[in-house]
Amino acid sequence: MLSRHAEALFWLGRYVERAEDTARVLDVTYHNLLESPPSEESSAWRELLEVLFLDQAFGDRDSVAGDVTRYLVVDQSNPGSIVASVARARENAFGVRDRISTELWEAINQFHLELTSWDLATDLDQQPYSVFRAVRNRCQMIAGVASQTMPRDDGYRFILLGLMLERAEMTCRLLAVRYARLLHAGRPMGFHAWLAVLKSVSAYEAYLKAHDASFEPTRVLEFLLLSPLFPRSVLFALRVAESQLDRLAVGEERANLMRLVGRVRARAEFCDIDDVLRSGLDQFLESLQADIYDVARAVDQHFFRAGTDLELHAYQAT
Repeated sequence: MLSRHAEALFWLGRYVERAEDTARVLDVTYHNLLESPPSEESSAWRELLEVLFLDQAFGDRDSVAGDVTRYLVVDQSNPGSIVASVARARENAFGVRDRISTELWEAINQFHLELTSWDLATDLDQQPYSVFRAVRNRCQMIAGVASQTMPRDDGYRFILLGLMLERAEMTCRLLAVRYARLLHAGRPMGFHAWLAVLKSVSAYEAYLKAHDASFEPTRVLEFLLLSPLFPRSVLFALRVAESQLDRLAVGEERANLMRLVGRVRARAEFCDIDDVLRSGLDQFLESLQADIYDVARAVDQHFFRAGTDLELHAYQAT
């Protein structure tokens, strides 16, 4: 496989996952604010921008619902917006149409055409939740079409690798920002805060099945970081990423790449959540994010454009 094809497939997976994650956290933030005092609105939207690495790009503008949702959904100047992410996923898919199934191309292309045909500005003002739900459903459909129509060859492995690295980093970032905000506020995270975190990664029902209705911080953190069964936990995503790299990596640098991803996966898998909380969850999550970033950079150097500063986050331009 040509390196440019592998790179396009990798970023196809990342952009689809990025659009879905953005829609999900937007939806959770919007619904939480319906029951919150107006004084919390600005800080909630600013926190969401931090989760998505877009607080600096958004700048000093007022963090009100309309401005933030438009920025995260339709703003063409924002490379991390949902519209921009889907458009870039489509561009990558178009360049590798011979490497993906016709059904997958049609699903991505149709989603892009739908977004361009919708009156998103009006929908976001009148019923934003319907936009968030539609985006989430379309992204999940694309992932399902890829899973059900593509052979488990290198093309599918690069898509899945990109998707899982994006997911692992997003879950880490979500936990880090939410925990740090409440830590600096001098109060523990309550029931509603943990509920929002779980819903932000579609983990609420899965968590209840594992732990009933006990929202103990240790259990929530352990579930989202270390669950071997939940597909949006950090450990699950890292395990899948490691298994894909094991089949993809070749050449002299294979050992270094596998050692790097294995060390990151093992650090998550064998950590003790009580020790992490005692020593500092914020430092652990920050370090884990950096490790995942390093894995993505190593993937770039091994398979794609060695030595370049690839866009590993939405706020970094290629």
